[in-house]
Amino acid sequence: MSVENTSLDQFLKLPVLFEHFKEHQERDPKVNLLDFLSMHYWGQDLDDNDNARDMQLPFKKVNTSTQQVLYARFSQVPQIIAAEQIIPQTFTAYKDQYHPAPDLTSPFRPPCA
Repeated sequence: MSVENTSLDQFLKLPVLFEHFKEHQERDPKVNLLDFLSMHYWGQDLDDNDNARDMQLPFKKVNTSTQQVLYARFSQVPQIIAAEQIIPQTFTAYKDQYHPAPDLTSPFRPPCA
């Protein structure tokens, strides 16, 4: 199973995995996480009449999706024509009157008469 065949929505089912593990521990406190995973994914599941709940676990049902790619052959190579458009911009000249003199904002300034 490769990454391309899995879907991220399976990771959203992880809380169900832990809830179901807790349910199994309530029935049999000796079941650890490795036993639980082995039972549901790698081995023979117990006949405990919770098959519907087991199928809610992540990666129990694999969602497959197919992608179709269409290749088109052109008799002529499509040409992209770039259109130039000139946008006139006017820039105002920099004027010092818009910025206060640094002497006026300084706490140490010469005395005024």
